[in-house]
Amino acid sequence: MKKLIIACAVATVAVAGLTSCGKSAEGGNDAFGDSLSTAFGQVNGGQFAQSYLTIPENERAKFDKESILRGIKEVVMTDTADQGFIAGLNIGLNLSQTLAQLEQGGVKLDRRKFYDEFAKAFKADSVDETKLTMLQGELQGMMMRAQEMVQKKQQEEAEAQRKALAEGPEAKENSKAGAEFIAKKMKEDSSIKKTASGLAYKVEAEGNGAQPVDGDNVSVIYTGKLIDGTVFDSSNGQAVKFPVNGVIPGFSEALKMMKKGAKYTIYIPGDIAYGPEGTPDGKIKPMSTLVFDVELVDINAK
Repeated sequence: MKKLIIACAVATVAVAGLTSCGKSAEGGNDAFGDSLSTAFGQVNGGQFAQSYLTIPENERAKFDKESILRGIKEVVMTDTADQGFIAGLNIGLNLSQTLAQLEQGGVKLDRRKFYDEFAKAFKADSVDETKLTMLQGELQGMMMRAQEMVQKKQQEEAEAQRKALAEGPEAKENSKAGAEFIAKKMKEDSSIKKTASGLAYKVEAEGNGAQPVDGDNVSVIYTGKLIDGTVFDSSNGQAVKFPVNGVIPGFSEALKMMKKGAKYTIYIPGDIAYGPEGTPDGKIKPMSTLVFDVELVDINAK
């Protein structure tokens, strides 16, 4: 929906520009005005349609086209000579967006009370700056609490969605296949060990010196494969740099076990890899187990 909102904002600016110019063009060519109106409407309508189609289908269902058109018509057909009303529309839309974000986060607001208090304060003949400063401090504290409520609800919703995805048939199948794959590897090779998180690893070369910790940057040569042997990512034999805690949990855990110069083969179960979401490009499916050949080249190299 963000693209659609941005597109609407661009169009609003364009309309405002044409409106301000139109006042000095009275008596101009009506045929040209009609042609411009037609082309402007067709192009903007088509662009909005493109943006609308990029919205995920489950989200798009919340935004009925007729409702969107009703809102656009309300603004487009407004008398642009009433600058105060236009300003009020813009202010109201911004305030409404903030109120909606709080409500979506589980904060119960009384919009009528908000408006009544806003109108009373705005219409006052003077502003008590001392009182306003005190109220701003109180509001800041309340907004911080509200933001915590919003974040908590968002986290709960994300966790619920993640749990639902993990219970999906594809995720379950991939998780089972990965567990069987690791169990088979460990049975065939007793040198493969497993940590409490489920990460399995084989030390190919020990290395020496310090081990990286969260906050460190490392230089690593790696190749990542699916359990069927398909390579989905590789540094192509070259060392690449990244933060220890800037990668998937299983990879990060393995790095913190390694010493400079160490080479490991690691087996990362789906829940500490890309989880039930997989990757956006679809290369890694939900709850896929991953296999990495990893060499820790350096820690915090200048």
